[in-house]
Amino acid sequence: MFTTGRLIFVFFFLTVFIGGLIYAYRKDIAKSPWYFKGSYKIIFSLIGIYLLYFITVRYIL
Repeated sequence: MFTTGRLIFVFFFLTVFIGGLIYAYRKDIAKSPWYFKGSYKIIFSLIGIYLLYFITVRYIL
């Protein structure tokens, strides 16, 4: 299904993409930190909702 070349591409793409997101986030937070106050709560909430959904679908249904 996945060749070695595809796996290398996916790894490289995700690394560069996530690095770019982190770079942009750090640059934006330096400009206007007021907009990013409490953003970690949203991230943790989304992760919690995803885990709750995963557990519900995987183990209960």
